[in-house]
Amino acid sequence: MYRTRIYYQDTDAGGVVYFASYLRLFEKSWFERLLSLGIDLPQWEATGTYLMVKSARLDLKEKLRYGDEVDLETSVGVVKNAQFSLRHTVSKKGRVIAEGETLMVCVDASGKPARIPQEWKGRLIASPGGSP
Repeated sequence: MYRTRIYYQDTDAGGVVYFASYLRLFEKSWFERLLSLGIDLPQWEATGTYLMVKSARLDLKEKLRYGDEVDLETSVGVVKNAQFSLRHTVSKKGRVIAEGETLMVCVDASGKPARIPQEWKGRLIASPGGSP
């Protein structure tokens, strides 16, 4: 779980979290989740494999405002040869505020799809919720 506050930069002129800011929150959460699985992205990139977001989905249920403290939880979904999905939940005081999903794709330095390194694929599948 990743905990953070909503900062002024995350909001619109009315002090409500701007929809694109949720994607930044998702990214911070999934980066921390992968680290917790022993997947260090800078190390991964040193092998010539990069990670890109292919698609993102966001379902807003309630508003968040400047200063709110939130918990983000990211879990691994379906893992394939060159891509995997991540599910995200944003909560405030135990209430789900937003949910989303990102589809992550591995690519090589030229941007072409690449297989997930076997060691990391195994870690993704073994994580709670991960499935081949």
